[in-house]
Amino acid sequence: MAVNCQTNISITDDNHRSVEFTVSFSEMEKLFEKNITEFRKQVSMKGFRPGQVPKQLFISRFGDEVYRETVDKVVNNDLISEFEKIVETWKTDEKLEVAAPAEHGELKAERRQDLVYKLTIAFNRPLTVQGYKDLGIKVSAAVVAEEEINDVIQGLRKKYVKDNELEPTAQNEELYHLVRAENETDFRSKIMDGLLREQQQKNRQIALKEAFDKLIEKNPFPVLEEQIEYTAQRSLQRHHGQHSHEEEEEKITVSKEQLDAMRPDIIRAIQEDRILRSIIEQESLKPTQAQVDARVQEIADSARMDFAVAKDTMRRNGQINTIRETLKLELAQNLLIGESLPEKDEL
Repeated sequence: MAVNCQTNISITDDNHRSVEFTVSFSEMEKLFEKNITEFRKQVSMKGFRPGQVPKQLFISRFGDEVYRETVDKVVNNDLISEFEKIVETWKTDEKLEVAAPAEHGELKAERRQDLVYKLTIAFNRPLTVQGYKDLGIKVSAAVVAEEEINDVIQGLRKKYVKDNELEPTAQNEELYHLVRAENETDFRSKIMDGLLREQQQKNRQIALKEAFDKLIEKNPFPVLEEQIEYTAQRSLQRHHGQHSHEEEEEKITVSKEQLDAMRPDIIRAIQEDRILRSIIEQESLKPTQAQVDARVQEIADSARMDFAVAKDTMRRNGQINTIRETLKLELAQNLLIGESLPEKDEL
């Protein structure tokens, strides 16, 4: 670290730590004098040649500004950097996980006094989930009644057949084109497949909820307020970004009412995510290349793209890595409910 300082680390509780930096008055004066010398070279004043303004005159005119610049450099270039190194050490040595960005405490930075700066950070401690292998939870089989298929077809007909005076055969052709079906049998089959997938997904979510309910009860752990607030802010930020065309991202403030409304869902999401990531680590889960390719194939089919073109595009924009991370979570979910991911050759 370029600046000499004292570092005082405090452990408030199992999940919170703070680091207080103290830079002595003499050290700050040394840095201030160095900046004065550098800034004087850049300043011109009437009656003096460039860079030749007398030091005391320069300090009387620009001293406060230079000192603020000195403080900013010390804090942002040195102290925050040192804090990040300390945090990385905790993460590596103790397997701590940052729950939310550090909170910047009060900065004491008066001239001719020691500079004192404090940062506090919240951590999630390592979590080892127990009892996830013997839950005995399975996904119920999906069943679709003939009446459901007829209801969907009727709904599609009302929504997409624009000219009701067309002959029934022509109306059917419009519907077949909508789902890329070749004939009536293929059309009904595709509708049924879609309903089955929807029902299977609902049944899957019901089974996962039951699994998480049991695991949360078996493995209690704190959900930190800092992480709840940060998650809420990020959620609103993303929502705002979707409805805003501003080039610069505006910082969103979460009201108490918004936070209270979002709290239950956020807590549950954090609990489920931490449980899944613990299982991923314990089981060393990672998707096979065939499973990654299967997901790429699904996306390519949905976008009506060639598989090779879609895969190359997703590799270049980093989406393949996102797919791998998503599949890790799905592998952990499937472990809870006795399912497996499809391989590309099975599609």
